[in-house]
Amino acid sequence: MALIEKVEHHEVIDLAEFSREDFIRKPLIQSKGIVCDFVCFEPGQAADMHKHPVQDEIFYVVDGKGLIIFEDRDDISVKTGSVVFIPSGLVHGVKTIPTERLILMLTKGPGITAKTARAFMHGE
Repeated sequence: MALIEKVEHHEVIDLAEFSREDFIRKPLIQSKGIVCDFVCFEPGQAADMHKHPVQDEIFYVVDGKGLIIFEDRDDISVKTGSVVFIPSGLVHGVKTIPTERLILMLTKGPGITAKTARAFMHGE
């Protein structure tokens, strides 16, 4: 996805798409300042534990229920309307509960690409 420098508008709930094989992730916005993705989970799906070395992340629960899981602290139960801030470097993941779909909007800043983050991690 190319960096954008114009006004963007999305009706996020209209982007909802689910797959029984794996969660669906859709990039919404990528600028120099932020990256925003939309992620849809079926019941029982999860996003593996990971961290963002240089990006803070905000989770907004558009719909459903689930857990934001952590390596070194208690998990956080989330539901429609929840907002969770995760500072850079904190290992985290996402789990759904067996009976609920989960739709998240993830916003990370600064707005770097995965390639730029890998270069930063390797001192390039």
